[in-house]
Amino acid sequence: MKRVTFLIVVLLGTAALCFGQSMMMSTNKSNDNATNMMSAKPISADPAMGNQLRYAESSGTKVIFTTLEAAESLAAKQPTVLFFAADWCPYCQADLKDINANGRRLGNVAIVVADYDKATELKAKYGITVQDTFVQIDASGMQKAVWRGGGAGVDDILSHVVRS
Repeated sequence: MKRVTFLIVVLLGTAALCFGQSMMMSTNKSNDNATNMMSAKPISADPAMGNQLRYAESSGTKVIFTTLEAAESLAAKQPTVLFFAADWCPYCQADLKDINANGRRLGNVAIVVADYDKATELKAKYGITVQDTFVQIDASGMQKAVWRGGGAGVDDILSHVVRS
């Protein structure tokens, strides 16, 4: 009888822990939209790009990836970095949080956020195998620099971006 009671207590405790963790994760996602790149709402668009890249809520130039052509068009005007990020990646979320908070320090550097889980063709083009990877491109889509973020945010981007 003691064995059955012990197993029931363990099962109930495990279920409560899982339920609590699930509730925390869903609460964090809904309350922290600033760091949740997939839920960023477009607030304006660059008409020169045919509304292909829409600016996401941020204090700097951060846009959500739509097409490589649109990112190339942006790269023709300013240094442009593709950021392969995932909502489930803690380093990606740390990078996004810092970009949202300190994006103005990037100056004219544009960050184009690509959904790591959905951008399979783009990942293949640049040989991306892990999330939280940054790729600076030029106007023809050629890779100028590549690095892993590790959650260091704006300082890390500024230290890697090629300005010429």
